[in-house]
Amino acid sequence: MYPIVALTSFLFLLLLTIPIAMSLGLAAFVPGWLGAPINSSQVIRTIVTAIDSFPLLAVPLFMVAGDIMTQGGLARRLFSFADALLGRLNGGLAISTVVACMLFGAISGSSPATVAAIGAMAIPLLVDNGYDKRFATVLVTTAGTLGVIVPPSIPMIIYGMAANVSVSRLFMAGIGPALTIGFLLSAWAFWYGTKHKDKIKTTAGKIPLIQATCQSFWALLAPVVVLGGIYSGAFTPTEAAAIAVAYSAVISIFVFREMTFMQLINTVGRTALTVAPILIIAGTGAALGRVFNLLRVPVMLGDIINSVVSDPIMLLLLINFMLLLIGMFMETLAAIIVLTPIFLPIVSPYGIDPLHFGLIMTTNLAIGFVTPPVGANIFIATGLTKLSVVEICKGLPVPLFLLILGLAAITYIPSLSLWLPNAFG
Repeated sequence: MYPIVALTSFLFLLLLTIPIAMSLGLAAFVPGWLGAPINSSQVIRTIVTAIDSFPLLAVPLFMVAGDIMTQGGLARRLFSFADALLGRLNGGLAISTVVACMLFGAISGSSPATVAAIGAMAIPLLVDNGYDKRFATVLVTTAGTLGVIVPPSIPMIIYGMAANVSVSRLFMAGIGPALTIGFLLSAWAFWYGTKHKDKIKTTAGKIPLIQATCQSFWALLAPVVVLGGIYSGAFTPTEAAAIAVAYSAVISIFVFREMTFMQLINTVGRTALTVAPILIIAGTGAALGRVFNLLRVPVMLGDIINSVVSDPIMLLLLINFMLLLIGMFMETLAAIIVLTPIFLPIVSPYGIDPLHFGLIMTTNLAIGFVTPPVGANIFIATGLTKLSVVEICKGLPVPLFLLILGLAAITYIPSLSLWLPNAFG
């Protein structure tokens, strides 16, 4: 009874438009108030402990780094390099957009930030070169999901904290899935470019690759420094996030000279206002997850699922369906914090690696960024292009199918996620 009351309280508070962080926190207290063997001090202690986390510090730092990249010209140069590399192909500018989203995501770790940064540059350029406006908008909206699938990824950091697994190994595990999703979206872009070849101008991709590489060198070096340092063991993901901030600031101010110290201060302040609710969600979400554990929700849900399915294939299919549905309505980080302690004990007896499951969960909830009614990427794209939500949603079936196809590959081909972590021990 108590778990149902807690969940009902959470949903009821959301309907009252109570902020999600407060809704999670209040729902965590309700079972104890009604007589469950959980006292308020346990809930408060869990909130404080969850926020007092060194790995969690990487979240605001990566967000600051992404904002500095956008304001300081690094994002634009990453897009220019991708265009010079791939722009001559059929649909080359669209493929370049997908690659630029991957490159930007390799520093920002955020899907909405990727859509905002790359979309502001790519969508007008795509339209000017003959691409349909809705296609361009939908492409950036869906390719923005790569911002949280390609490492470093903020949802992966949160999952690592919730599941108590190595964030560095999670980042390694994310490379295969990111390449899979990136390939599928690039294939769609190539198909579109081939089909509409007569309408699309061929002015894109005319900057010599050597010139574009030289102009983009310092921007391209950023993901190499960040990911190379993590994978080599030179520094932790949190230290890498701090280095990404320092690197982006130095390059933006002193090399590209597209940002001033005052703009840097304003950027950090603006990001602080954005990240504060996220950190509160991390604490209150962890508290609700802890309450569910104390109330034996994973055991009860596991018994129910085991009575319905008896093999890992059907189990993962059922969990994928549940996560896709949850991702349509629930904020990504809150979903990871609350659901990881519930689902991970259920899948572990079936021999599913926690790293593999982390990528399954991350990809599922990344798709939630492009599914209404909550899909954040859709609303950002609407602000960029002035297309209505309905108009954008009409163009989503094909790329959504490709994202789900990629999810199926990630789910049922564990080696896509595990080959790199296993190779490095």
